[in-house]
Amino acid sequence: VACLGRQEKQTEAIEAPAAIQQPHAPATGPVEPEGVTDLLQIDTLEVEIGYGLIPLVEAGSNAGLLNRITMIRRQVAMELGFILPKIRIRDNLQLPPNGYAIKLRGEEIARGNLMPGHYLAMAAGPVAEQLPGSTTTEPAFGLPAIWIDATYKERAETVGYTVVDPASVVATHLTELIKLHAPEILTRQDVRDLLDNLKKNTPALVDDLIPGLLSLGEVQEVLKNLLSERVSIRDLTTILETVSGLAPSLKDPYLLSEAARQALSRSLSNQHRAMDGVIHVVTLSPRIEKILSDALGDPGQGFMLNLEPRLAQQLLESTASRMEAMASRGYPPVVLCSAMVRLAFKRLTDRVLPNLTVLSYSEISSGIDVHAEGMVELENSAS
Repeated sequence: VACLGRQEKQTEAIEAPAAIQQPHAPATGPVEPEGVTDLLQIDTLEVEIGYGLIPLVEAGSNAGLLNRITMIRRQVAMELGFILPKIRIRDNLQLPPNGYAIKLRGEEIARGNLMPGHYLAMAAGPVAEQLPGSTTTEPAFGLPAIWIDATYKERAETVGYTVVDPASVVATHLTELIKLHAPEILTRQDVRDLLDNLKKNTPALVDDLIPGLLSLGEVQEVLKNLLSERVSIRDLTTILETVSGLAPSLKDPYLLSEAARQALSRSLSNQHRAMDGVIHVVTLSPRIEKILSDALGDPGQGFMLNLEPRLAQQLLESTASRMEAMASRGYPPVVLCSAMVRLAFKRLTDRVLPNLTVLSYSEISSGIDVHAEGMVELENSAS
């Protein structure tokens, strides 16, 4: 729902367009307890906008922010596999007129500034000419960009820029933040709703797993682990079939998540294939694989590594160097390693290289072409 000029709007179910809710008449009597309770409610996701951006929120416009949010909820349902809660949009006079802020459960997680009446132009590669405008940074991916006047839009596209309107900038920023924070967004009630929906077609699977083998909270942890690396949980049947087969003797959510990832190998492989149909990767040298396996901690601690700080720093620097080489060739950053060290290596690199994808050999579906673009090595290590 969105408060715009003291008026509230809210995106409803993903199939339905957003509706305008008229403001309530001001209270004339004492505040009822129910009204006080309402103040305690916190929206899961919220977009606050400065008063200069209110025209972007047009309920009847296909290009309006409300319509974009409806599409975001559909996109997330398709890509990640769960239904987002309603997203509130409200004006905030404390923001700059053309500024916006995105909040998760009441706390700001990002903000940005727009230029209404302009377009954001980004150069994906070399462009034929430079255009006049105000330089900035694209907020979702941190790319260099420029705000150009609307009169330059067609020219910018002709000479090689990617051009988007202000509402798309906010929508893209919001989408990427949702993917990043998906594990926090997925609640236990969301998991219950997913299971109830699945139970309509596969009641035996759900009944056998919960609560006999795993609790609802344990299933939630497995799903959150998958989402933390942007693995879709849409194929819930495969995930639960895998978990159900292991749960009688295995309760660790990290190990169950790793098993589920391997069961989703076809989906993972297709997700990371480049335009040429090949997964381009960097591998770990045998020496590094051995160092990591020897340094593995207790699985109950999430497979943390007991590495000397100096060695960990060398490993991070070598990985970053290989990823830069990958990016220069136009490939996304992907490391391929053994299943034993996959999670530990991902956790080691996550703070420095959060966009790095780490796959294990067991997560590559048969028939998928993989091309090694290089190897992560330490100094004085053998190739």
